[in-house]
Amino acid sequence: MWKGLFLALSALTASADAFAQGADPLGGAFGAIEAAMSPVEALQQAEMLSSNLNALAAQRPGVVDTYVLSVSLWNDPVFESEAREASVILARHFDAADRTLVLSAGKGGGSRSFPSATPNNIQAALGKIGRTINPLEDLVVVFMTSHGAPDGAMAIQETGRMGGRLRPEHLRASLAAAGIRTKVVIISACFSGHFILPFSDPNTVVLTAAAADKTSFGCEPSRDWTYFGDALFNNALRGGSGLVSAYDESLGLISKWEADLRAQYDALPASRKDAERRPEPSNPQKHVGEAVAELLAKIEPFGRAVSCAGNLSVAFDRARAGRPLKGLADAQRIQTARSDLEARAVQLASAVNKTPQDVARAISASSAALLAVAGKQSEQLAVHADKCMSFNPTTG
Repeated sequence: MWKGLFLALSALTASADAFAQGADPLGGAFGAIEAAMSPVEALQQAEMLSSNLNALAAQRPGVVDTYVLSVSLWNDPVFESEAREASVILARHFDAADRTLVLSAGKGGGSRSFPSATPNNIQAALGKIGRTINPLEDLVVVFMTSHGAPDGAMAIQETGRMGGRLRPEHLRASLAAAGIRTKVVIISACFSGHFILPFSDPNTVVLTAAAADKTSFGCEPSRDWTYFGDALFNNALRGGSGLVSAYDESLGLISKWEADLRAQYDALPASRKDAERRPEPSNPQKHVGEAVAELLAKIEPFGRAVSCAGNLSVAFDRARAGRPLKGLADAQRIQTARSDLEARAVQLASAVNKTPQDVARAISASSAALLAVAGKQSEQLAVHADKCMSFNPTTG
């Protein structure tokens, strides 16, 4: 018995290692080699997934609803942190708090906060979203973060338990089979530019962390974000920009951080340089389908107004307390701009069946989230708030 169990576990480890080394025991199919969880954990997982799927809010006829699926595929803590925080920012940006699902490979140990990112759970989440939406009316945003391979495959990895791959054609086929038509696909992984061509159609926006032949950076387990996720979600999108504009803004930050990496490499002694490769620019890629661009212009203004009002709430509180953000010391001027944005948000909210009370709660949640990062991002918050002083949520 024990010999058989040992051989089975050895086979699982060998299969996971084969994935990591470039082999594919599944012959190109979407899936993973997986050892069973304990009965207690398996039950918890089944109940958690069922509860989260059943809690997904219904589609509203006549309203363009956005559904978000955020997935961490590798069990280093940085990927779960990124998937979790990106889901919160995307949910606020698209007014999708009750239409958001998170799956995660976990943090390498301890209790799980989210359903596991197994291939079947990913398929179930897409299936539920596809069955819930009106494909002719609604938008689906899929964000995935993990390590990536030179052939474009994203690694599915729970150390000692599961190994597999998700390729661009797997995700494209799954979205199509689920009946999901209009979509945004955001991929944070090395070599993720491989996702551009399979999704280059009018009904898709694709944003990737790197070109097809480049690595991305910042995936150390100790970090909260990868470089790409930090720049796009934690910085640019918090500032009230539209998604595509936020992506364009994020490129400057990524370039700066990567230039710092190259400077650090150049300062190394020759012996260290021989053992390490000089970091090359990741060269993130995008494709913006015309149909999705038009839809984004209709559905983003409300979330953008809320985000910007949140920025100005933080700036106002700091100015009033005598600790202003850089260049933003005039509390009265900030308050006037904030009031204008709040009124605009209330105006926009009627199109998505939101009340003024809903708007006030959303702005309060946005400012609270910004306060949580204010210590580390004071300079960036000042830039965002300054931009919001003359902000029009229907442009940019």
